[in-house]
Amino acid sequence: MKRYPVFRRENGLAYAMVMGVWALVSLGSATVLNATGALRFRSALVWSAGTTLLGMGIMFVASLINLTKLRPGFERLARGESDPRIPPVWCPVLTAATNAATELAERLGRQTQDDLEGQQQPTPQLN
Repeated sequence: MKRYPVFRRENGLAYAMVMGVWALVSLGSATVLNATGALRFRSALVWSAGTTLLGMGIMFVASLINLTKLRPGFERLARGESDPRIPPVWCPVLTAATNAATELAERLGRQTQDDLEGQQQPTPQLN
């Protein structure tokens, strides 16, 4: 089974955007904590940055686990099996991607079947 790298250079901009969101969420959360008087701003910023990054890390690892669950089903789908038995996962994005891939495979299968039926029609013979 071929392994694919988790981090790729082509995704650098996406990683930077995610970290930008992390910084903004941390700053916003720290501002709220500071405004409520729960923590001084510096402590609130450290707490917010840590907990936000931890939450993002949990979601990243969960996505990797879900993708490993989906892989065998996607491989069966790529081989053209009629029932690839792709397991359900809790992640809405991966569920939507699974539904889109399955729908595309079904549509391509119907299109191929229609093409084959069109080729099998007898051609009229001239006498």
